[in-house]
Amino acid sequence: MSSLAAARADNFYYPPEWSPKKGGLNKFHGQHALRERARKLDQGILIIRFEMPFNIWCGGCNSMIAKGVRFNSEKKQVGNYYSTKIWSFTMKSPCCKQEIVIQTDPKNTEYVIISGAQRKTEDYDVEDAETLLLPADEERDKLADPMYKLEHQEEDLKKKKEAEPVLVHLQRLSDSRHSDDYALNRALRDRLRSQKKRVAEEKRSARKMGLGVRLLPPSAEDATAAASVKFASKFEKSRRDKRAAIKAASIFPESSSSTSKNKLDLALKRRNIKAGAASALMASRVKPSSWQSAGSGSSRTQMPIMATRK
Repeated sequence: MSSLAAARADNFYYPPEWSPKKGGLNKFHGQHALRERARKLDQGILIIRFEMPFNIWCGGCNSMIAKGVRFNSEKKQVGNYYSTKIWSFTMKSPCCKQEIVIQTDPKNTEYVIISGAQRKTEDYDVEDAETLLLPADEERDKLADPMYKLEHQEEDLKKKKEAEPVLVHLQRLSDSRHSDDYALNRALRDRLRSQKKRVAEEKRSARKMGLGVRLLPPSAEDATAAASVKFASKFEKSRRDKRAAIKAASIFPESSSSTSKNKLDLALKRRNIKAGAASALMASRVKPSSWQSAGSGSSRTQMPIMATRK
C-alpha cells in the first residue's frame, strides 16, 4: 500500500492491539463488511446500486428518467413466485425526491413499477425496426396444442409450396453472382477508382472557380428549380432606366453654366435700368421721390417709376 490511509480504506490495516483471538477486522471494529450499505440489514434491507431498466415518467414532477440511470436503492424481499424470490427496490427521484418503488416479476421476466412513477410507452413498427414480430401469449399456447397444429398444417404446406420457387430462384441468383469472387472484386475496384477520379475532377473544377466546396454534377432537377426562379421585374426596369439616363446625360456640368448665365443676364438688366434712371434724373424728367419697389415679392430689385411734369 502507498500510505496508511489507503491501507485503512482497503481494510488491510491491522492495528497493534489486534490479535487473532479477537477474530477478523470487521468483528474487531464492530462493523459489517458492507459498511454503510448494511445499516438497515436488521430490517431485511440492503443498499445497492440499481439501474433503471426502462424509460419512466416521474410521478412527482412528470420529468423523464432515462433508461440506465443509477440510484442508491433499498433492496428487500417482498414475496415468492414458486421458489423464485420477488425483490422490491425503493429509491428517490433525483429531480424532486419522489419515492419510486419497482418490483421484479418472475412470471413475465420483467420489472413492474409499483408506485411513484409511470412507465413510458414506446411503440415501434416492425418494418421500420427491421425485426421479427414475436407471437403473442395466446398464439404460443395455441402452438402447443396438437389439434391447432393439425388444423393449420395444410395451410402451412400450401404457403411453403407457393414460396418454394421464389426461394429457389433467389438462391440460384445469389450463387451465380457470387460464384466468381475475382470478377466481383475487380468490378468493385473499378467502380471505386472511377468514383475517385470523378471526385478529384469536381474538386479541381471547384478550385478553378474559387470555391471551397465540391460542386455536384448538374441534374435535371437543378435545371428545373433554376428555371422556376423569377427575379423582380421592378429591379430590372429601374436598372434599365438608370442606364438610359446615364447614357443620355452630358459629361459636362450643364447646371453650373446655366446658373452663371442667368446671373449675368440679371446683372445686365440691372445695369441698363440704373443707367436709364440716372440719365432721366439728370434731364429733370424724374422726381427723386418717385423711387418705389418694383414688386412686393422682390426685395432685391427696385425699379424707378417714370413721372413726367405736366
